[in-house]
Amino acid sequence: MTFLERLRNLLNNNPFKHNFVKNRMRPPGAIDEKAFMERCIRCARCIAVCPYRCIERSASGSGIRVGTPYIYAEKKGCYLCMSCPPVCPTGALNNKLSIPEDVRMGVAVINENTCLNHIYARAEEMGYSDGSALYCNTCYNACPLQGKAVILKDLVIPVITDLCTGCGICAERCPTSPKSVEIFPSGMGAPAGIYFYIKEFNAKNEEVKKLLEEKERITVGKEPTFEYDFNTDNKLEGW
Repeated sequence: MTFLERLRNLLNNNPFKHNFVKNRMRPPGAIDEKAFMERCIRCARCIAVCPYRCIERSASGSGIRVGTPYIYAEKKGCYLCMSCPPVCPTGALNNKLSIPEDVRMGVAVINENTCLNHIYARAEEMGYSDGSALYCNTCYNACPLQGKAVILKDLVIPVITDLCTGCGICAERCPTSPKSVEIFPSGMGAPAGIYFYIKEFNAKNEEVKKLLEEKERITVGKEPTFEYDFNTDNKLEGW
């Protein structure tokens, strides 16, 4: 094996390529993180073309990711203008992506214990029987796919749907401190069992409970037998 081949293998298997951090996403159209790190040449064209200044370079203390583009949701979300994918010269951003609804930078998760509307709906339970609970709707009003990615259950409770693009505008605009909305980025080494992380925020969320119960049902019992030439990880955490 030549030096270049060894170096390529080392870089391709570098564990630091996967760098899952909440509220930090790659620009629209970013391919899987491993491939992104191999293709991104830090040309900053996506940063320069963004009219809203949503995209920033990674700071100098970020190791091998230095100079690569990120969107920091709490600071400024992505406004889905779709200007950046076409200008990427290497395909680190999918050049064919042009429809905002097709973007999947991540998924928004609402913390039911701090969200003003959740508190409003459970005022007495949360200790606001004096009528001081606030009504918000900021995430719903700010969403670029209003009524699609975020809907209001019973005209009060904000619910994130499968159409969420992970743009982060809801996290940017959320008025609570700490934020009641966080973005779990996709394609960046986020745990496959993301619902286990969501459970930390929404322990009482019935939809999450149903998903977890369904997962437990399909993983308990005898596994199907089939031939394969690789090792599998059957731990629940790896789902």
